[in-house]
Amino acid sequence: MRPRLIAVLLLWLVISCVHGQGRLKLTVLSEDRLQMKWKEAEGPVQGYKVRVKPISEVPQPELMLTTTRGRATVAGLDSSQEYTLQILVLNGTMEKLLAKRRFTIKGLREDEQLRSRDQRRKPLPGGSGSGDLDDVTEALLGVPTMLYQQPVITATTEQPTTPEITTEITTEITTETAVTETAPREKRPSSRKLSECDTDAAADIVLLVDGSWSIGRTNFRRVRDFLEGLVTPFRIGPGHVQIALTQYSSDPRTEWQLNNFTTKEQLLEAVRSFRYKGGNTFTGQALLHVMQQNLRAESGARADTPLFLVLLTDGKSQDDAVAAANRLKNAGVEIIAVGVKNADEAELRQVASEPLDLNVYNVNDFPLLSKLVARLRHVLCGRMQDRYSAQKRESPTVYPALSHPSPTNLHFSGLRAREVTLGWIPPANPAPPIQQYRVVFHSAEGTNPQEVVVKGSESSAVLGGLSSQTLYHLSVFPVYPDTVGQPLRGTFTTLALAMPADLEVTPSSPGSLRVRWVSASGATQYMALYSALIQGEPDDAKEVKFGAEQTEVELGGLTPATDYSITLYALYDEEPSDPVTTIATTFALAPPVSVQVPMVTHSSMRVSWVPGEPNVPAHRVTWTTNHGSDVKQVEVTGLNSVLVQNLSSLSRYQVSVQSQYQQGLSTPLTANITTLKVPAPSDLKVTNFSGSDITVRWEPAAVDVVSYLIKWISLSGGELQQLKLGGDSEGAILEGVQEDKEYQVSLSALYADGTKSEAVAVRYSTLSAGGPSSVAVSEETAVSLLVSWVPPNAHVLQYRVAYSALTTAPSGGLPGHERTMLAPGSERRVVLQSLLPDTRYSVLVTAEYRNREGSSVSAQGKTTSLRVSSVSVVRSDHSSICVSWRPVSAVDGYRIVIQSLKDKQMKEENVEEASSSHCFTDLEPETLYRISVHSRLGAVEGAAVSILHPTATAPVRHPLHPRTHPIHNEVCPEVTIRHSLVRGFDMMEAFGLTERAHSLVEGVAAEPLVFTTVPTYSVYRDVQLTQSTGFIHPAGFSPEHTLSVSFRLLQETPREPFALWQLTDNDFQPKMGLVLDPTTKHLIYFSLDYRGEVQELTFDQPEVRRLFYGSFHKVHLSVNQVSVSLSVDCQRVGERPARPLGPLPKDGFEMLGKLTKTRGPNSGSAPFALQSFEIVCNTTWPMEDTCCDLPGLRDEESCPAPAYACTCTSDVPGAPGPVGPIGRPGSRGEKGDVGEQGQKGEMGPPGLVGLDGGLGPLGSQGPRGITVQGKMGPPGERGEKGDPGNTGGQGLPGPPGLVGNEGPLGPKGTRGVEGNIGLPGLTGPRGFQGMPGHPGPVGDRGPLGEVGPTGLSGNKGERGEKGEPQSMAMIYQLVTQACEQLVHNEVLKMDSFLNEMSRKPVPIEEPAGPPGEPGIPGTKGPPGPRGNQGQLGTRGKAGRPGYPGEQGRRGVLGEKGLAGANVQGPPGIKGFAGPPGESRLGVIGPRGEEGKPGSPGTPGAAGQPGEVGPPGVCDSSGGCQRGSPQTDDPYFGYQP
Repeated sequence: MRPRLIAVLLLWLVISCVHGQGRLKLTVLSEDRLQMKWKEAEGPVQGYKVRVKPISEVPQPELMLTTTRGRATVAGLDSSQEYTLQILVLNGTMEKLLAKRRFTIKGLREDEQLRSRDQRRKPLPGGSGSGDLDDVTEALLGVPTMLYQQPVITATTEQPTTPEITTEITTEITTETAVTETAPREKRPSSRKLSECDTDAAADIVLLVDGSWSIGRTNFRRVRDFLEGLVTPFRIGPGHVQIALTQYSSDPRTEWQLNNFTTKEQLLEAVRSFRYKGGNTFTGQALLHVMQQNLRAESGARADTPLFLVLLTDGKSQDDAVAAANRLKNAGVEIIAVGVKNADEAELRQVASEPLDLNVYNVNDFPLLSKLVARLRHVLCGRMQDRYSAQKRESPTVYPALSHPSPTNLHFSGLRAREVTLGWIPPANPAPPIQQYRVVFHSAEGTNPQEVVVKGSESSAVLGGLSSQTLYHLSVFPVYPDTVGQPLRGTFTTLALAMPADLEVTPSSPGSLRVRWVSASGATQYMALYSALIQGEPDDAKEVKFGAEQTEVELGGLTPATDYSITLYALYDEEPSDPVTTIATTFALAPPVSVQVPMVTHSSMRVSWVPGEPNVPAHRVTWTTNHGSDVKQVEVTGLNSVLVQNLSSLSRYQVSVQSQYQQGLSTPLTANITTLKVPAPSDLKVTNFSGSDITVRWEPAAVDVVSYLIKWISLSGGELQQLKLGGDSEGAILEGVQEDKEYQVSLSALYADGTKSEAVAVRYSTLSAGGPSSVAVSEETAVSLLVSWVPPNAHVLQYRVAYSALTTAPSGGLPGHERTMLAPGSERRVVLQSLLPDTRYSVLVTAEYRNREGSSVSAQGKTTSLRVSSVSVVRSDHSSICVSWRPVSAVDGYRIVIQSLKDKQMKEENVEEASSSHCFTDLEPETLYRISVHSRLGAVEGAAVSILHPTATAPVRHPLHPRTHPIHNEVCPEVTIRHSLVRGFDMMEAFGLTERAHSLVEGVAAEPLVFTTVPTYSVYRDVQLTQSTGFIHPAGFSPEHTLSVSFRLLQETPREPFALWQLTDNDFQPKMGLVLDPTTKHLIYFSLDYRGEVQELTFDQPEVRRLFYGSFHKVHLSVNQVSVSLSVDCQRVGERPARPLGPLPKDGFEMLGKLTKTRGPNSGSAPFALQSFEIVCNTTWPMEDTCCDLPGLRDEESCPAPAYACTCTSDVPGAPGPVGPIGRPGSRGEKGDVGEQGQKGEMGPPGLVGLDGGLGPLGSQGPRGITVQGKMGPPGERGEKGDPGNTGGQGLPGPPGLVGNEGPLGPKGTRGVEGNIGLPGLTGPRGFQGMPGHPGPVGDRGPLGEVGPTGLSGNKGERGEKGEPQSMAMIYQLVTQACEQLVHNEVLKMDSFLNEMSRKPVPIEEPAGPPGEPGIPGTKGPPGPRGNQGQLGTRGKAGRPGYPGEQGRRGVLGEKGLAGANVQGPPGIKGFAGPPGESRLGVIGPRGEEGKPGSPGTPGAAGQPGEVGPPGVCDSSGGCQRGSPQTDDPYFGYQP
């Protein structure tokens, strides 16, 4: 036995060393999850790197993660795989090994079980027995009384002469005869020798232990250590001290009775291994249980033996403990009360017996129990000696006769968790026959003995009602007629109870987890313990039980975004199985999906958001400035937007929105917004001049204006006057205005925070002279002209507009008749009505004042003709011709006539004025027709414009192979699309999506015709249908075309952008396509322009959003040379300007459903349903196509009958069938007659405006100006030198003066009064997206920056392909080079971006992110306040006209700052541009000399070529006249 015992001890020492190595501790959480903890390194540490690498001959990927704490958890491990674990300390770029270990999950579990057995002495399943006789004889009175010895591990046939040290786990059958008493052995070595209780006194001691949840499993181990130290000194046996133990919580449970253990070894083993119960604290009920169950004679209680009860509790009882204690004390039981931590000392003193100073103890915490052991042991030993002084009483031992043989060879079969079958070999021919066998068994933990009786002829028995994983002692007694033979002894250990299998925990909501498992056979119910993991450690656990039929439950009331440890037990009549444990995390509270700021002003913004979930109770909106001051927030309920007010202008705010639930707040979603500058008033104008007053009016600046400040001054000298009005004013009367002078009036708005807006100014003249200027005639129609002019700087009473015809109109009007109309002086335009078409008019505009008439200005204009233009055939086939024309404004309608030149048959149609096209059907094939278009206005009809066009030959349909179509050498072949013969491409046929060919295409399925009569095909995920561009478009792509697609998004369509169709080059780089973005709900068209750059056009109209709601929709995208227009469901949605299409690669590929984030073949595509897809080579297809094939838009009255519709039989002829195939060319016809002489064509429309020309020739020298002498002012005090002001804007040129004589030089004039800033121009409409600029030159490589700190761990990436093995040095070098290149590219992008930042701040919306790189140095700030007036200086040179800004005052000289650290700080953020300065009126200079004639100006660039006219008609005189080809670049100077 000794060699085996030594081997076990050595194995235990090895395992202990492994788990105690260094500073690393490993804990197995589940089959594939391992938790590791280590002692953190001293000193500054940036973090730790954990490397877990499999040890295998076949290279496998290793796991690597970083953390800032001394713990980590690794999942997904193989329980049988061996791994190497390394913990590295990170400090900058250095890594230092902290700990290293090799392990397997299976080995760690076995080590843990071995340590657990060593600590708890828990036996393994199995059984053993003794086949020889026991020399201990016992008297059998009723149930036999047995002293169970520990079975030995060795097998022998000789009776030992000395006691043998035994072990607790026996796995072999022994034949050794047991001795009457075995020598006790120490289970745990101790550094101090325990004092023995040397008294021979006998006593019965009951240990009553609190096992409630408040103690906890960790502290319960300390309780067991305390009890072990307490009972160790006593002599255990029937004649000495007997000890029972009852554990209580909600209900008491006897662990063992007084007579269960007769040796100290058995008692100590039971103390070390009894289980923690858990529950509430009912001390009174437990005391009554001790009196009723533990102090009975059958439980081992002895008469005339002192009775002691040691109570150990950590809290106040939840029932009446004092009354129950009094009953025990009255029965002679001495109670010793021990309290720990939260125990009620007053209750302890009431429960305990006298003297209280010896029988009441209370400590602050469980670790202090060890200091109480020695004293309590001494007191208990003394009290025993005092109360019992009688002589030792021992139970008589009866030795049976040795002549009655016993059975041998005890063996076990059918060992299970709660049942065992045992057998033995009966004695051979015993002299007196054996009448029966009594099988007596009990657990090693001390439960009451049980007995099974079988007949003497039997040699086996079945023992039931056992506890799982429990060591049992067994004795088989042969019963003879007159005596009982010696027993056959043995031990066995039951198996573990079946555990729940396949435990799976998944989050179902932010506050609940769904738990599923596979049921355990025979379980009566299940119990789950769950607790939140706070910083990796479990919190207080909660318990819940379920019925045996349940295998799925939901745990509610949990905290969102929290890790939970869930442990599940199978219960078998309150006996639990071994647990299964897993860890799961609840969902986080859903934050808002997106935050937008659609409206921003100088003092407010509207914040809107999309909730993350429906029915969110409320949202919290918080806003603060960038420096973190003035934080404000508001709670919003029932709305998804809020108006934030009382903000500061030109301030940057951070706005965050959080969803507010009952469980708490979600994570915030932020955006950065910059408010606008305060608005200025607008439309300042003088509305009246009466006497000495003028009336000015303006449009208000904003609703929060506090006041308006008006300044006015005469430009010919005078004092500056000002007036302050309330913020609700919209006009004012300025007094003291003199006649025959010019005034300047400026207006500013003042706000509550002291901010002043920019000033708007206007000049007004009270001179009664001058007339309007820049008279222009525009917006010509056939019957009206718009006349506009620039008013003079004077108060005009009214304008007289006289106009007359200069030419004879085609309708018969006579020239020379003049008509007149009057317009108020405040007007700047007038519309001349009831004019004659195609007539030139002369217009004269005269200004009239109160007492005189001003000068007049004339202009000419011509009304448009009623004759239509640009008549052309847009579509034709064998039986129809569709003609279009350019509409004429202000007409009542059009008359279209078509006449066959073969049989002279004529058709005529009248259409409305809004029409610009018309189709004639039922025509003869191969026939030449004349089509004439007339415009109509009342009774007048414009001249006809005619063209000739033939119908085509009737088509003949040829069968095609399902997967092929003929290769066309022309750019746009003829195809039949929905019974129409057009030029274009049937993309459905090109990709094999037809009734015949779709079955040959992998990943495509035809949908049943339920809601539509058109075949629909579903393209599955990652199918990525691909065709070569040369196969579909062998001759290239038409520059003007229409993409027509009918599709539907499916439920499984991903929420990421994908291309419905795209065209790539041979490297799979996209060059043209149509992209859907389900996230933003935008449609994006991109194409390669003529400059070789890819342009993107985004459509975000509300109609576009309908495409993403799961129904069938049709999209028409018409592409021409200057724009791209979009139609959704046959309704025009919008248009975007675009550059002309460039040459597309023919050696590339075309794909359907391609995900935009992927590249290459077979790299991922989105699933969707496709109904039709065509590319038509014209831009009028959206007007010709219908939406009859869409189920939701089909109109049964206007749409043709479906091809697959069921109809009843009838004699009535049905609808015309589909167009037949194109027929063969016919024979050449006879030569036709000479055509009629055509009318002279009208003048074509003017071409587009060309580019601005260069500078014109230098004009002649103007007359010399008049010198005006100002008054001399007094010299002013010398002021400090002010900062230079901003340069004022260029003033308007003054009117030319009269030629005068040169006057004498006058004295120096005084400085002019302060002027106001000029009137800003109106804000123009937002332009289209500009073309991207040319990339700048690549700069030199900058110096290598310092290595930054290690970043946070990112999301787990996709598993890459297996790489070639490389050395760590090579890997480090490659990573360093990649990082340097990435940083260098980002710095170049940032520099390019900062260099082009020149616009004023505008409101922007951006998500909050990490701090960016240092910005460039800010520009110089605005000028300071105005300084004191200086002395009068000498006359300066004549400056440019304008009004310079005010001069700022010089700031106070600041104290010298402290020397800064020798560290270069980051550059500051670029400052805002300063406000423009107000201009001053300079002294009028002398009249200049007449200028010399300038050199001729640079000729302007040629305008764009005009529209291409219709093709000419061939006559009988010879060939057809065709224009010379255009050799110049058609896109020269083109700028969209």
